[in-house]
Amino acid sequence: MRWETVHITDKIHYLKELMMNTEPHTFDKGDLYIVDALITGSQNKFSGDMGFNVTDDHMNYMKRCWNTAVENQSDDSVVEKIKQKINKF
Repeated sequence: MRWETVHITDKIHYLKELMMNTEPHTFDKGDLYIVDALITGSQNKFSGDMGFNVTDDHMNYMKRCWNTAVENQSDDSVVEKIKQKINKF
């Protein structure tokens, strides 16, 4: 499963699922807090101070976390679930 094949609006949610299914100690709580903040920001429909723009730094961070999560999955259940969702389109 390649990062580039996943639509941006789904990436953050899938990333969180992948991170939650990794071997213990793969990610620390700070990483999970960052992803939760990205989820909150990506769901924000307001403009101005409350708006959210995904930057290259965000994308690079998420891609690194994605690759780490895929390599350290506890089992294949989440990866298979995401593949099924992606293949529906």
